[in-house]
Amino acid sequence: MAETIVSPAASASEPNPASAGVPDPAAVQLLHLRNDPPVAKPLTLAHDSLLARLPVQLDATVPVPSFRVQDLLSLEPGTVLESRWVHSEDIPVWCGGVQLIWAEFEVVEQKLAVRVTRIS
Repeated sequence: MAETIVSPAASASEPNPASAGVPDPAAVQLLHLRNDPPVAKPLTLAHDSLLARLPVQLDATVPVPSFRVQDLLSLEPGTVLESRWVHSEDIPVWCGGVQLIWAEFEVVEQKLAVRVTRIS
């Protein structure tokens, strides 16, 4: 919200009784014009709060060259895909467009998983 504060100038002449209460436009100084954006405060949540238990979507994206819809439809258990990511490098994990962590792929009970290696 923009806020403008005006004050009569120090050199203003005697006010005119006919225009009492209305400052002379020539005798008004602009003191302050503020349009500050609100300051974002960090959000800390208790582990047992409702907001802390909301589900979120995490995205671990790995580039796969020339992957087509036909390839997607022909996927079967055990299919191996070639990616451009070096297997020894950690992958970024995102939530809502913000990178949260770095992770590595791991197989857990015959399911592909990511293990957190460091926090961004």
